[in-house]
Amino acid sequence: MKRFLSQLLLAIGVFAAAFHSGSCQSCHLRELDLCAATLVLFNQSPTGVATNEPDLNRQCTYINEAEQCFKNFTVRCMTPLQRELLGFVSEGSEKLLNEYCTPGTDLRANYLKHAPCLNDAHSLQKDCLTDLQAAMETISSSDFQKRIPMACCGYQRYMTCARNTVEKKCGKAAVDFMQLLLRNAVSRLPDIVCTGYGSENHECHKLLPPPGTQPQGSKSDSTLSRLFAAYLGN
Repeated sequence: MKRFLSQLLLAIGVFAAAFHSGSCQSCHLRELDLCAATLVLFNQSPTGVATNEPDLNRQCTYINEAEQCFKNFTVRCMTPLQRELLGFVSEGSEKLLNEYCTPGTDLRANYLKHAPCLNDAHSLQKDCLTDLQAAMETISSSDFQKRIPMACCGYQRYMTCARNTVEKKCGKAAVDFMQLLLRNAVSRLPDIVCTGYGSENHECHKLLPPPGTQPQGSKSDSTLSRLFAAYLGN
């Protein structure tokens, strides 16, 4: 579930950065920092990947705190139109996380079956995440009209890298399971908005920093990048 939550936050966060305007920047950054702190605690849990129901319940306390924090953020820092758009995108994620946090569901059983291998694969994705982090820093400092193409390019590049890593380690069934979770959580919106922005897109090569670019990490102005810095240790 860690990998899925990372991808869910990525999908929401990257597109939030793309649509975000500068008028409420201080409010957005302050609120997201608070929510991010809870999720960093979740990802840095010393118990590691949840392998049983009690571990899942403990993780859900972090998830619920972050969810409430994010709801407070939308009320204080988003316009009604932005909240409506976000509600459309996140409706599936609320349903999915509720099922994840309900003991005895089929989703929990399927997750526990794949969890050990997915965790091993997640530890191999540092290069994918570092490239994504560098892309997010570029997005946050770019002109508004370039943000959506850049967000799409960064999202698609990460997803391609992550899929390849997981499939090599865990097989196609694990990839299909995680893709199903992500699609249920955020619908097909990223795929629809980002049609044509695949890894072979020439515009993406121009917009994104080259693979292997080192991000500023904890020194970055990007809230999302600083969150990743806490997670990746850079």
